[in-house]
Amino acid sequence: MKNIRAEFKPDSTDLVNFIIRHLGVFVITGVAAAVLSAGISLLIRPLYESEVILYPSSNIAEVRTLLGEASSEAPLFGDDDATEKLLQVIRSEQVRDYLKEKYNLAGHYEIKPSHKYPNTLIAEKMDKYIRSSKTTFGSVRISVRDRDRELACAMANDIAARADTILNNLQRNAASGMLTELGRSYEMQLELVRQYEDSLRLEGGSAALRIYSTLETETEFLGLIRGRYLEALALSQQAMPYTLVVDRAEVAEKKAYPRRSIMVIVSTASALVLAALMLFVAEGVKLHRSDDRH
Repeated sequence: MKNIRAEFKPDSTDLVNFIIRHLGVFVITGVAAAVLSAGISLLIRPLYESEVILYPSSNIAEVRTLLGEASSEAPLFGDDDATEKLLQVIRSEQVRDYLKEKYNLAGHYEIKPSHKYPNTLIAEKMDKYIRSSKTTFGSVRISVRDRDRELACAMANDIAARADTILNNLQRNAASGMLTELGRSYEMQLELVRQYEDSLRLEGGSAALRIYSTLETETEFLGLIRGRYLEALALSQQAMPYTLVVDRAEVAEKKAYPRRSIMVIVSTASALVLAALMLFVAEGVKLHRSDDRH
């Protein structure tokens, strides 16, 4: 049984000669691919992108005890753990629900309630067009793409603002719980101080000195609890900065997608490579048939 091989003549393997011989085909293919890809790019709905750069503040990283004691070594911009917490809040359902309601994303993304899984479709669109990530500098980048450039800018800034609001709400809820515990501790300590005061009126001599010393300590601790209670009360009522925005989102001047020039270059190059491969195969088959005749 003969071995069948497709052999190329030396002139067909010479790239320069090959291109010269088929220059017309390459020109027509390249022009056609460029025109076609440019036309298709005009039909694609353009997307505009806006982004926000922000850092978590030290308030996220700061951990307080029941009596309000905090570490004095907390960095100004928080740490990696604070960045992860901020990202978790940005990606939370609270933020997503807020955006869906405020911007009517179901209507904006043209998703009808009659769809089988409308919420899933909205979530997929949001995952596609809304991104948040940690940068190499430890900051958080929020980017939003949309066909409406002003809406993309507004959504990006709103996500950053909403994250700060959510963190403040968490702080107030935590402070409210702390108020209850501190209030209970204060009442118990106050009762203890009163007991020592009553004992001091009844005792004399060395026993009175011991009770007085203990009373001073317990009274000082009572003042500490009261001070922390007032701090917790303030935390439950005030708003603290949990995010530090470095760059606010601006309305994009140029579209982010599609990049027409890149699309045309890639499409034209792919078409030329495909044409070259087809011509190589065609010449190989032609040479093989020619050899079979001899």
